[in-house]
Amino acid sequence: MGSYFSTESRPDTGFRKEDNHDMLGDEGRKVLNACVKVKIYGKPETRKYDSGRAAQLFQECYVHQNILLAVNEEFSQAKGNDEKEKTYSVVDIYNAMVKYENMPYVRIYPKQGSGSEKIRELIDKRRADVERELEEAKANPDGKKMYSWTVAQRRVRDCYAGNFPRDEFMSALPRIQKIFSIKDIENAVGIFDEESTEIFSNQNKITDEKVLAHRATIQRNYQNALISPGTLYKCSEEEGLESLKKCYSSADPLCGSSYHDCCTCKNEGFCIFKLYNRVCMEDIRLLQLCKYPAEGPGSKELRESIERNRADLQKEIPDHEYSREEAERCVRDCFASGIPRASEDVFPIKKDESGMPKIYQTYDIFDIKQSLVYFDSKKFLEKYPEEGHISDEVKKRVDKQRALILSEYEIATTPAEIEHGSGFLISNYFILTNKHVIETYLNKKGFKICICNAAIDEVHCEVAHTDPGKDLALLYCPALNLPQSNISPLQLSTQPLLPGMQIFSFGYPVSHTEETALFVTGNVSGSKRTLSGHSKVVLNCSLNSGNSGGPVLSWVDGQVKVVAIATQKHFKEILTFDEIDTIENIRKSLQTRTITDVSEYEFERLSYQGVFYKVPGSIQVSMHLLTLKLYDALETHSQFNLSNALPGDSVVKFIKDSILKYKGEHKEELFKIFEIKDEK
Repeated sequence: MGSYFSTESRPDTGFRKEDNHDMLGDEGRKVLNACVKVKIYGKPETRKYDSGRAAQLFQECYVHQNILLAVNEEFSQAKGNDEKEKTYSVVDIYNAMVKYENMPYVRIYPKQGSGSEKIRELIDKRRADVERELEEAKANPDGKKMYSWTVAQRRVRDCYAGNFPRDEFMSALPRIQKIFSIKDIENAVGIFDEESTEIFSNQNKITDEKVLAHRATIQRNYQNALISPGTLYKCSEEEGLESLKKCYSSADPLCGSSYHDCCTCKNEGFCIFKLYNRVCMEDIRLLQLCKYPAEGPGSKELRESIERNRADLQKEIPDHEYSREEAERCVRDCFASGIPRASEDVFPIKKDESGMPKIYQTYDIFDIKQSLVYFDSKKFLEKYPEEGHISDEVKKRVDKQRALILSEYEIATTPAEIEHGSGFLISNYFILTNKHVIETYLNKKGFKICICNAAIDEVHCEVAHTDPGKDLALLYCPALNLPQSNISPLQLSTQPLLPGMQIFSFGYPVSHTEETALFVTGNVSGSKRTLSGHSKVVLNCSLNSGNSGGPVLSWVDGQVKVVAIATQKHFKEILTFDEIDTIENIRKSLQTRTITDVSEYEFERLSYQGVFYKVPGSIQVSMHLLTLKLYDALETHSQFNLSNALPGDSVVKFIKDSILKYKGEHKEELFKIFEIKDEK
């Protein structure tokens, strides 16, 4: 069996005078197909945003009033165990979008837990009651029941286990608390009992015909604007407030701030949508907190339910724990009307031209069913909500922001070539390269190694063995079939490399994007001792980043053989250690691997916020942003055209060591490189 390496001691430059016009020749160029690009694939590092900026990017993807609820939950400013403020990537922002766009506006059934099956059965019964009554009303429209607001809104709410998003927190339950006892719930009920009336009253019901007519006109204009949003009714801030006052006969002052404004006409006076929203907000202020409903259809059943819920509080186990949602539901179930700050309109699409506030109107089973259908299909977040005035300009702005987030997300989650180096085939299935070429793969999860060249399509590799001291790595590629591809592996030589000897190399410098390796030539300059004890050869050769792991070749007895492997280029840092520390502090503060998109203003702002607290006073803190960009572009400065290479004898020792330690498939291929027996 022939050997893939030789141990010649006679120096042979391999450079014949008659061949000086072509160092390789056709025979030498065959080695090209044995030289491969070693690629590291993975998800690129993405820029991190602080909570404020992440929340802003998230909000700009929507025209929706519930956005702040999602923002407060997903992009908090809380600090972790390391006392550093949380940061968020575009993946976090995108995942939050998917989460809330698929989340029901209000949950029908409770989360799995103690008592959840009982609540689920009760909700199913209530919904079945609505369906049964609906069929009866269809069969006998004249016999349908008309419910007060207190009864109707409770029938809608009781068909859901979750809270409605616009129902704000109850002040009687501490906001920062997450787990509650039965005592907490009883205390909250007691606090609201002191504020509530016994029975819901219509004594504040609007009776002024002019007021009702004015409100009916606003309602009608709003409904028309929803159907055909053409030229909108607009007026000044003063005129809008005057119109709002005409909606009430009470002398009570109006609320000073708006509940939610029209996104298109914000800070531009009043449009019909903004005016209607303000009327709805003021109507909520008319809501009375009451224990029981007034007499009428459904009032008896609701009263019995409230009394039963209050009695159940006395039966609960004292040490039982409740989530906030469960605790709030227990409190709400003890009252007929919505408790303070429970401001969700449970009849958002009810059409009415009477002008009367909804809390004083009556409702039939069709209104109740209509609300259930509406909330069953509604999502927590919608790009374009159906209510309100949304201009084409606003839509374009939202669409543009969403496109940017999606584009950045796809880049962040699509595996791409993170970095690459060079390598070469030493036998069927096995490749040699530098360990530092695959360092990212070794240190991070989710990365993979592939090799390719002009003759080999991209194939996946595994790590067979590494040696940090020699900076070598042996890769195993099960998909390679060199005989079938008519590719011969490179032969190794332990020939000593002396100063003045001519060598050449193939590799893939970072600037080279083609699949065929580039050829460079040079000479042996000398040698240097390493901390690991072995020697390295110093080459005067144009090797750059990306050439690492490539073969250093020479003609030996008429054949091209590997006499060394390229490892490291000689360089000198542009900056001092303190200056490098400054750069890294800036980079860390910007939460990004690159700084090309940072404005001068942001850079200056960071400098005033003490980013450079570690930087000695001798370093000018106010360096120009251009300096940072140039450093990112250049990073290091090569003073000499010199590179290190590991000589052939060290490479051979590494392969022998690999044979002893490799336990995978096709181990016999490694033995073909040597005329030795297995040394287990």
